[in-house]
Amino acid sequence: MPKENDGRGRRGIYADNIRLLLVSLGTFEGKYSTLANQVGVFSRYFDELKKNNSELMKQLERQTNELDYNLWKRNEFMAPGEKEYRSIISEKVKDILKSNLEALHREGTVQYEAHYKIIPDTSLTMEDYRTRPMSKAEEIEGWEEHRRAIEGEASQKNSVLNAELAEHLIFGIDKAYSLDYQLLRAGENPVICSPEQEAAIENYQFYVRQCVMKEYRHLDKLPVVDGEELITKSGLFFQNPRLVQIYNKMDNKLSPLLFGDIRFWREIEYRVIDEKKAERYLKGFDQRQAANRLSQKILEYMDKQLENHIVEAKPDDWKDIPGAFGRVPDGALRRYQSAVKLHKKLKGLYGVSEKDGSNDADISTGQEINAVSG
Repeated sequence: MPKENDGRGRRGIYADNIRLLLVSLGTFEGKYSTLANQVGVFSRYFDELKKNNSELMKQLERQTNELDYNLWKRNEFMAPGEKEYRSIISEKVKDILKSNLEALHREGTVQYEAHYKIIPDTSLTMEDYRTRPMSKAEEIEGWEEHRRAIEGEASQKNSVLNAELAEHLIFGIDKAYSLDYQLLRAGENPVICSPEQEAAIENYQFYVRQCVMKEYRHLDKLPVVDGEELITKSGLFFQNPRLVQIYNKMDNKLSPLLFGDIRFWREIEYRVIDEKKAERYLKGFDQRQAANRLSQKILEYMDKQLENHIVEAKPDDWKDIPGAFGRVPDGALRRYQSAVKLHKKLKGLYGVSEKDGSNDADISTGQEINAVSG
């Protein structure tokens, strides 16, 4: 598929709006999904969800900051088309934020960096669902179990998984690096990973991409990675929605096997460091208008994805495809009524006109709103 003008230059279909929003915010630390909410990308949709979903409102009230809510979260109760749609749009929003922050960093307008945070697996859930800290013996037993699993994965032919590196993760936290270990054992705040843990996480993700390509290409063994850009270049890999879908499935399988309940994630941090350069972006700036324009441009991208993105069909997918019955072949995302329904709802909120009258799926809010409440 030819690469669109994605805003990686000074001007582009996304850069014209997202850089205004990023510079106007001035400073930020957190996840990409939180940043998207904070600058107002798809804020109309967020407002619509809150207005129509009492369960979501209760969930947001329990959070320290409602903007931490991932607008494109998926769950097992969603229809397959909607899950696929959410996966694609989530990766697109993240890619736009990341590429434009990197561009602003290169030109010297902002200072930008990314780091991983971690919460180790140091507690047990009791029969009454309360938790207690693991004893030292229980911690060691868990480490040994995961070490064996890691060594098994690393021993496969062509495997890129580095067992020695991965051990920095099964210990959960590098005590020599962090003074917050006791705080973590008590289930408190996460801490920034040590350099060894960062390397271990990136090596693990490298291995997951290798596993994905084995499944994607229906291979009998792990592929050799030399010269395989879809494996070695994560940015290229994550531009393919189908690979992202397999990656998420593979990660959900491998992470508990290798690391137990350890949780790690990537956060970003940036701040404006050159006010004069920032001022060039902010002349005549209208935050709401820029956020709405950017949301509209992303929906135009999703128009193309409905037509061009091929979904690898699962046995029960026919339930989401009008007129189908039984196992269906792989096909375009536009066949799935839940995907079309969500897309039409978003286009309606942002005044994006339909290019054709195909697939007039009902766009009432019931099913879609209930799906995200989990």
